[in-house]
Amino acid sequence: MRRSEREITDKTFMLNVLQDAETLYIAQNTGEAPYVFCVNPFMHEGELYFHCAPEGRKIDLMARDPRAGFFAAADIRVEKTTTRYRSVSGTAVMEKVQDAALKAEALKSLAKKYKAPCKFPVSDEKFAATMIIHLRIESMTCKYSRPGEGPRPVPHYVD
Repeated sequence: MRRSEREITDKTFMLNVLQDAETLYIAQNTGEAPYVFCVNPFMHEGELYFHCAPEGRKIDLMARDPRAGFFAAADIRVEKTTTRYRSVSGTAVMEKVQDAALKAEALKSLAKKYKAPCKFPVSDEKFAATMIIHLRIESMTCKYSRPGEGPRPVPHYVD
């Protein structure tokens, strides 16, 4: 990491960034070029998840290659010429949640994070129409641009 003074190695800090982030960007391998999409992430029992439809491009790609890259940021704001943020980048393996009890509990965590007015238990139809994906994290790096840090010097370019 070029700005090593901004690197955070504390796993709890990283997991808090993932919990606080409203959007998680995921990159999958198509064999030709990365396919990137965004989801609403949530944590359940210290693990990272998202929900989606049970069919579609991401599910097809996951069946071929479950490896993924991800990125999330929280507390993003611009201060004059500097952007402040907490961010996490990493790699993970995507896994469908097959266990019905885990899926039901994960859905409750999702609803709690986003303050969704869901009623539990959900109907069998809605339960079947929702897939929960576990991102089994393999590696993470974290960067924190702290408030109060001075702006970086602006390079002077000579024509």
